[in-house]
Amino acid sequence: MRFRLTLQVDKKAFGNVLPLSYQYELSAFIYKAIAQADRDYSFWLHENGFRLYGRQFKLFTFSNLLIPQYKIDKEQGRIRIESDRIEWLVSFLPETSTEKFAFGLFSEQVFQIGDKKSTVQFRIEQIELLPAPVFDYRMTFKTLSPVCIPFREVNSRYSNYLSPDAQEVPGIVLSNLLNKYHTFYGKPYGKESDFSFEVTSQPKPKLIAIKAGTPETSNIRGFMFDFRMKAPVELMKIMYDAGLGEKNSIGFGMVGLK
Repeated sequence: MRFRLTLQVDKKAFGNVLPLSYQYELSAFIYKAIAQADRDYSFWLHENGFRLYGRQFKLFTFSNLLIPQYKIDKEQGRIRIESDRIEWLVSFLPETSTEKFAFGLFSEQVFQIGDKKSTVQFRIEQIELLPAPVFDYRMTFKTLSPVCIPFREVNSRYSNYLSPDAQEVPGIVLSNLLNKYHTFYGKPYGKESDFSFEVTSQPKPKLIAIKAGTPETSNIRGFMFDFRMKAPVELMKIMYDAGLGEKNSIGFGMVGLK
């Protein structure tokens, strides 16, 4: 279930400049909003999520901020928002996140994101439930936030972040979708999966800092790109609602129709 939020930029509060890495702060706002709406659900989602084979899945995702007019200062790692209003897409897979739940979650919320150097305050002005696309077994998409595809070598403690055109990626993507299906429905997909994954544009890497400026700072590499996928409709829907790849709940892997 996907929503489009229209955000009014309150430039008088703190200014209109954000760090380029703002995904973690947006994720924190969603968790805070959920906590205010339903403390029991928030605690369960944060502490457990959906769990399968010891791994944790939090089945929601969101886009980058969709800013009509902006300027980027690469040297400072900042983006200046020149628009008065911007848009933000948020998508949930869990059935508990119904239309009524989401409208209550975000309605008239005021929030700030940023760091010690620059912060922007937003007011949610409008919430719109977006109609689901007609899913088919062959579809073409574009990424709306960077896609993160970790790959860990056998006996290695560390993961590499793969480019989406790496040869291992189709198998990793399919495995991730099957795990999400199993996690959400409580049973394996149980059918043969006629699956293919083809990148159709030059992948653009994005290095995102998580918890920037703290001792827990880490960097995650994702990629923006277009792709064509062939998969059962049930898996197409899970990818569209919950995200492609991993780390979806901190702002990675939202896709839209190309």
